[in-house]
This record gives sequence, C-alpha cells and structure tokens, in this order.
Amino acid sequence: MLEYVIFAIDNGDDLHTQAKFLRHVDTLRATEKMKGTLHSGVGRYNDELERCYMVLASDFDRHFKNLDYLSGQESVLRVPGDTRQPCTLHYANREPQSIGTMRQVYGAPDGDFTYMNGQYWICEKENNNEA
Repeated sequence: MLEYVIFAIDNGDDLHTQAKFLRHVDTLRATEKMKGTLHSGVGRYNDELERCYMVLASDFDRHFKNLDYLSGQESVLRVPGDTRQPCTLHYANREPQSIGTMRQVYGAPDGDFTYMNGQYWICEKENNNEA
C-alpha cells in the first residue's frame, strides 16, 4: 500500500515562495522524477492555518525531505496507505509520534485537520476504554 506525507513549506503564504516551490515540483514532474501527484490543501496545525501539500512518501523522501522550503518546519505527517494504521508526526529533532488513525469528518472540525480534495480529515486516537 502507498504511504503519503502531508507537509507545509516555510513562508507558504508568500506568492513568490509558492511559485518557486511549484516550479520545482513541475520540473520534477516534467522530468518524470516524481512518481505520484502533488495534492494541495489547507490544514490547521497547532492553531495555525497553513497551505499544505501531500505527496507519495517515496517522492517526499527522494525529492522534498531536504529542501530549503521545509527547513523551518517542525514536523511532517506520514499517512499510511492502510487507514487502520496510525499516522505519525515526524520531527526533525526528536522521535516520531503516533497521533492516531486518519478519518474523514464532515464540516470544519475543532483542533488540527487537513482539508484536501473537498474533504476534511483528522487523526484520532482510538478510545480503548469503551465498554
């Protein structure tokens, strides 16, 4: 199954920064170095709304992980292809943190979320205390 990575870029609201980043992505696609598609969306992370992107994890690891565009990012979200498995936040300077499975919700949720392809998504830990 395919794993994905959701991430933001530094200064992502700046039109010039977005244009340079998207030119970089377009070059990767034109030269057939990128295997998947770049998806664009909006997310809320730590009470901050930001433009976000999603790519195949293999593309992220090869072409995005070490870009200067991401040097100021605290973390990226790895989303497994098997939605029963937990998503993990991967940090630059500490161990990854499991944050629960990703599921679709209807309407803008409170807390952290990703809005992509017309749908809201959240990561939610299972409640093991159910009777």
